[in-house]
Amino acid sequence: MSGILAGMATTTIKVPVELRDRLASLASRDNTTLAGAIARSLDAAETAAFWADVARTMDAPGGSAASSDVEQLSGSLTDGLDPEETWDDVW
Repeated sequence: MSGILAGMATTTIKVPVELRDRLASLASRDNTTLAGAIARSLDAAETAAFWADVARTMDAPGGSAASSDVEQLSGSLTDGLDPEETWDDVW
């Protein structure tokens, strides 16, 4: 048994032939094993689910959180600033 397989448990799952063929094609395209293709696919699905959760969390009821923040903070953009002051010397 190779070093890579020494710590791995193996499991047999039954999948339709079409799914096995798709997985084999993906593994071949990515130059990996069936297990590697499954792991990459699962990683991609988990990443997509994470970002979908982030997007859902960021959405406020009535609009996006970003637009709500802009509305709430827009007045603070000029707090304490002299409207006549120019910043020409900063460039």
